[in-house]
Amino acid sequence: MTVYLIPTAVLVALLAVTTTVAFYLGLANWIGAFYVVRCAACHHLTFNSRNAPQASCPQCRHPVLTHPLHALTHPADRSNVRVVGDRLHY
Repeated sequence: MTVYLIPTAVLVALLAVTTTVAFYLGLANWIGAFYVVRCAACHHLTFNSRNAPQASCPQCRHPVLTHPLHALTHPADRSNVRVVGDRLHY
């Protein structure tokens, strides 16, 4: 039974920590200290301390690190992971 007990306890602890972090990020957004915005270059969601889009995001600056499967399957086009012609619909 300890085979099921340990992974269950780890999963419960992980969910509790994730929920607590999300709660505090929501409070930071509520007081104006943390915003989820779109990147101006690639339209990925990113974080900012102002309610304005960033000029670039980690996905733009380090595309091979943030999209490793794309880099492995497209070796000739590793650095271009942007969605071309993607129009945002709100």
